[in-house]
Amino acid sequence: MNNDILIETSNDILDIKFNRPKSKNAITREMFEKILNSLEECQENHNIKAIFLSGEGDAFSAGGDVKDMASREDHSSLQEKTASLRRIMRVSELLYTLPIPTVSIINGPAAGAGLALALACDMRIATENAKFVTAFSKIGFSGDFGGSFFLTKIIGTSRARELFYFSDVVDAEKAAEMGLINHLINNNKLNYFIEDLKNKFLNLPPIAIKYMKKNLNIAEEGDLNLSLNQEALHMMICSETEDHKNAAKAFVKKEKVVFKGK
Repeated sequence: MNNDILIETSNDILDIKFNRPKSKNAITREMFEKILNSLEECQENHNIKAIFLSGEGDAFSAGGDVKDMASREDHSSLQEKTASLRRIMRVSELLYTLPIPTVSIINGPAAGAGLALALACDMRIATENAKFVTAFSKIGFSGDFGGSFFLTKIIGTSRARELFYFSDVVDAEKAAEMGLINHLINNNKLNYFIEDLKNKFLNLPPIAIKYMKKNLNIAEEGDLNLSLNQEALHMMICSETEDHKNAAKAFVKKEKVVFKGK
């Protein structure tokens, strides 16, 4: 059995972990397929409260496995190859658009497509060992998995272009200064931080969070009218839920509320 990707659901949290530490968690086509299948299943599983993406060993992911690419003989047309790549690039699309919070835990190098997947997540938690590099220009690639889209939105177009053109390595401290990560955590305290973060997600109202993520994604597109329209609609949808009604009563009574996703 191939264990290059470890996928586990525990207490309504989905953990997806790259498990090729000897290869710095380089991602093969089969690994992308497994991640894609898992994320697509989340579209039907309304119990998942958050998705955590991480890497085994001392790396997050070195990106697409170049050896795997070089060894494949593909005689398909350019259009067929493009369609095939676009299909597995849906991994980034789902990390960004699924109505579920997504978090990447970066404990070492995140490069190429590995960096793009980390950027696609809602939040990035890094240790002092984290390093970030686009890497594509080093092997004559232009970049994929939404890296150019996400990096531009997170740190701005000028810095994103510099990092793509020159493939400069950004260390954890610099990444924090640039706003590339949400939290820089001491490696010895990482597990405690992750457990605390997971518990926070478990205590959030899932329906409200679903629409909140949609609102935030719309806001990134910069259309104020659409944002206002969707915020109004989503607020009214949430106002009809049991979660809101129970939370409002609990707030008045100064009691703790348990969200049920109804």
